Amino acid sequence: PSWAGDITATGWYGFPTLADGRVKVAQHGAGRPVEGDARPTDAPEDGPALRGALRDLVPALADAPQVGGRWCPYCDSQDGDFWIGLDPERPGLAVAAGGSGHGFKFLPLLGKLVADACEGRLADEYARFGWRDVAPKRADVMRCVGDG
Repeated sequence: PSWAGDITATGWYGFPTLADGRVKVAQHGAGRPVEGDARPTDAPEDGPALRGALRDLVPALADAPQVGGRWCPYCDSQDGDFWIGLDPERPGLAVAAGGSGHGFKFLPLLGKLVADACEGRLADEYARFGWRDVAPKRADVMRCVGDG
């Protein structure tokens, strides 16, 4: 089965075992800033962090050989919320971003919110998703988050 280990604190999760016995383990976290087409590289702390997480969450995998690795970045907004609204400096440009790797779950709701934002009718309860000047809640700025 898919699994997550205290995802809000550690960010570690995994997918079902593949037919050949491989297991994908990933982490959703603060990410690393990237620009353009650049790809983040593994940092020295990645290996021990992964092994430590496996020891805590799936001990049987803690010493399993690593057969591959790659970054699967996805973009997040500075404050972690969706970004849905009209660009105040570019008339006619609407932006809907910040899916943060989980936007697909909200697709039925997002379509209506995007349409409402484009028509200037974003309801008060969704104002946090609207166009805004952002003071980041986190130290990182625009970021792409590694997913595996």
